[in-house]
Amino acid sequence: MNLNIKNIVLILLAVSLVCTSRINAQSDTIPGNYFSVFTENINQISGLIFFSQKELYPGKFTFENTTDFSEVYKSLHFPVFPEAIDKSEEYFSFLNSLAEDQKKNLVQLFSFYEKDFETEFKKAGLPVELKYLAPAISVLNVHSTGEGKRAGIWHLSHFQALLNGGEVTRLVDERLDVIRSTRLAARDLKQNLEIYNNTELAVLAFISGNTAVKNAIHFAGESSGTAAVLSHLSGKVAEQIAAFQAMAAFLNTSRFFPEPVFYQKKNAPDTVKIYRQLHFKQIEKVIGVSAEQISDLNPQYKYSIVPENSRGRRVALPKGKRDDFVLWNDSINNATDSSYFQLITQKIEYPSAPNRQYLGEPVKDLEIEGKTKIKYRLKTGDVLGIIAETYDVRIADLKYWNNIVNERRIQAGQMIDIFVPDDQVDYYRSLENQTAEKSIEKEDVIDRIQSTTALKVYEQFDTNPKIEHVVKNGESPFVIAKQYDGVTPELILEWNNIDNPRKIQIGQKLIIYPRK
Repeated sequence: MNLNIKNIVLILLAVSLVCTSRINAQSDTIPGNYFSVFTENINQISGLIFFSQKELYPGKFTFENTTDFSEVYKSLHFPVFPEAIDKSEEYFSFLNSLAEDQKKNLVQLFSFYEKDFETEFKKAGLPVELKYLAPAISVLNVHSTGEGKRAGIWHLSHFQALLNGGEVTRLVDERLDVIRSTRLAARDLKQNLEIYNNTELAVLAFISGNTAVKNAIHFAGESSGTAAVLSHLSGKVAEQIAAFQAMAAFLNTSRFFPEPVFYQKKNAPDTVKIYRQLHFKQIEKVIGVSAEQISDLNPQYKYSIVPENSRGRRVALPKGKRDDFVLWNDSINNATDSSYFQLITQKIEYPSAPNRQYLGEPVKDLEIEGKTKIKYRLKTGDVLGIIAETYDVRIADLKYWNNIVNERRIQAGQMIDIFVPDDQVDYYRSLENQTAEKSIEKEDVIDRIQSTTALKVYEQFDTNPKIEHVVKNGESPFVIAKQYDGVTPELILEWNNIDNPRKIQIGQKLIIYPRK
């Protein structure tokens, strides 16, 4: 089956038209915040069906309902995380306790994408058993989110997506595209494998980030095993590995056997290619398919707007609507309304350079309709890219609001202005307290390390020597980072205010601060 069509079927299963039975949650048996996220994801996919499973994907289910997790998992002979860890058995018991309809939804979703997951991992030279990571991380809920604004079935971070060629913009988020995000996840895991030469460490870095894993390795000792490294990572990481093992056991004892493939295509959505900027409301207005339904089929278009693209962007439509779209294409493109693209036209335009204030002079009495100005105190290690990401603004906004010409000259303790939506002021003001707590925790960790051991923590400081790197043919942030000690692709992007690594050009000079 075409990959794009397969990507859409998951959305069809996850559209909420009918909510059936709730989870028989055993929340008292598995403590921890991650379990609540895990159960919520199951709740969101359970019983949410666009049309009947029998019509969509007919087949036969079998459930062994075994309670012997250790025996089942051992029989799988997994090449990664072969030894069961704490809480794996509890997650396995929880999955077996689900209602039959809930089990069917989960098993069917996984079965539908299993071969596609395997294909991507085989291409990347990775163990196919990693296919169980997605159901463990997100329960295959395409709208699942995690800490640090991770999104999609693989909980990819913004940087993970960009560094591996994905598109994450204000209008498009390919992390929500199942097949595309699987390809991005495989690339990221492959890069991690090249760094650590160990698949288990590559997985831990995929979940928690390279910096956390490198620090954990130093705490545990360079020759320590995965279990020791895992003990120095966040408890949520261990829970996700436990869920990974439990999912592998559950999905090998609960199987779905589909009927011949031509039946599966019976109700598969149509796809069309769009080159001009288009809003789903324009389609609704002409051919009568609701914008909400189209949005459910295409979650990667966050505001129901398909940006212009000379190569075309694929959009899924309900079965049988492709011919209508092609027939009425001109009418659809002409069915415009100024309110459709208000999100774009509201972009703040700044005055041209000659009319701007003198460098270093505070912006006076700046007001933005619908926005409230809040104050943020810079902390050690802050960079504009991270602040902009946290407060959902652009780096250009921060620079203009505060007349910042050189980001390298901002200092800890300095106050800057940030404009946030009027109705979200309390939320954004609370972020500074959370950031402050994290900053204190980070400083405490560094102090303990420096006072008790000679181990090095992978943190970057301005005291490191600055060099200029000239980009050569075939170089990406990942390739460049490997040439310098203590440098990551993410840091290269931050140091050079680059929000899209694909725009790096041959001959471009990049600032690098290698670790001493």
